[in-house]
Amino acid sequence: MSRGTVYLIGAGPGDIGLISYKGMKRLRQADVVLYDRLVNPLLLEEVKDGAELIYVGKLPNRHILRQEAIHDELVRQADIHQTVVRLKGGDPSVFGRVGEEAAFLERYQVPFEIIPGITSGIAVPAYANVPVTHRTKGTSFAVATGHSQKENSLELDWSGLAKIDTVAFYMGVKNLPRIVENFIQHGRLESESVLCIQWGTTSKQKVVKATLATIVEEVKSHGIGNPAITLVGKVAELYEGKSWFEDRPLFGHYPLVLTEDASTLVSDLRQAGAEAFAPKVALRRDGNGVFFYSSDDVEVFIQQLREDMVDIRTVSLNLVAMTASAQDALKHYGLLSSPLEEDVEEWSSFLHLERTWTTATKVILERLQEEQSITAIILSSSQQLPSLLKVVEQYPELRELPIYSNKEEVVKALLTLEFHGVQVSAPTSSVLGQWLYARQGKVINRASRSLRRSWQPSSNG
Repeated sequence: MSRGTVYLIGAGPGDIGLISYKGMKRLRQADVVLYDRLVNPLLLEEVKDGAELIYVGKLPNRHILRQEAIHDELVRQADIHQTVVRLKGGDPSVFGRVGEEAAFLERYQVPFEIIPGITSGIAVPAYANVPVTHRTKGTSFAVATGHSQKENSLELDWSGLAKIDTVAFYMGVKNLPRIVENFIQHGRLESESVLCIQWGTTSKQKVVKATLATIVEEVKSHGIGNPAITLVGKVAELYEGKSWFEDRPLFGHYPLVLTEDASTLVSDLRQAGAEAFAPKVALRRDGNGVFFYSSDDVEVFIQQLREDMVDIRTVSLNLVAMTASAQDALKHYGLLSSPLEEDVEEWSSFLHLERTWTTATKVILERLQEEQSITAIILSSSQQLPSLLKVVEQYPELRELPIYSNKEEVVKALLTLEFHGVQVSAPTSSVLGQWLYARQGKVINRASRSLRRSWQPSSNG
């Protein structure tokens, strides 16, 4: 077998929608993905079943894999797989060491392709309502590293940088005092505006606006750390508080969605500004049975049969729909569900069922918990209680989060299990609860209008 191709892909600065179409296409085709710490873990939802995920992230003073080891791993994976993706935050050509990796692959005659990404120095200010160039405030723009391998040193052409209208420093929080000192020494005014933006383009985005004279203390007092972009220049004056991005109703929310047919709810939550995630349960096979908990499970099952070129007529399995939506999806494909016990709707009857996450879900949950991102849990029905118990067993601290449901019996079950259940079939005080209540009303209204149309008398009748 010929060597595979390595795709060096920029994932963008955080918002999962900022990866390029070409980058997303290759990510979905990947046999193995080597990903960095600053890659939004939600992008890993896009990998195909069976793809290997390898974390090669770096923290200050702590590397999971050193750069040289990453080089070796890329070559090794290309000898094993046809499509190897190296997924990097931002743009791989901007402080992403892609030049070193490309040179190493070329030396060992491994085919590769660089797929650019949107770089943080441009995208992050834009998500704070600030363009990096402006007709009246800045017609030149530069990016510079704010990080150095040498302790207490930042070797840059300060004289040249000081002449440029707008400069974006990457990862410059630790060296911010040196950045300020050198800019002032080379002629920039102490009163010049500065922005420091942490976790830009994500729902954790935090912006501090100050001047060169005050930015160090402001950053310290607001607890700003890396990853961050520091933007120096008159364009920083344009930031006036909440941006279009920060003003979305669910900005700052990271709900974990445990519902039937979660994809629609997740899409709506993300549209409203939340970074929602729905864990995917691997199809549970028990003897001669496969259990489906939602229509999404059925779609995964059918897609897997297609990829493996398996004729459904040759499959000797009992297909068991655990929910009405799964049953409808099976019917859509002309498949009948095996009968269930009469008490299948009782939440207690589900607690013994074994649940396993997909590989990508395990990785995403681990990363979200590592970053302490998850802020709430949404639970639709008693059928999802086993998934809740499983995730809390793995991450006990999630037990303290509010759990939203629109069903009274689910909230009662949560209280029995000593969870903080919040019913959203009535208005609540929380922003997420209010949004879920309003969305529920819209869904009911749409269903009501659809029902009325279906009963509309025919004009020919």
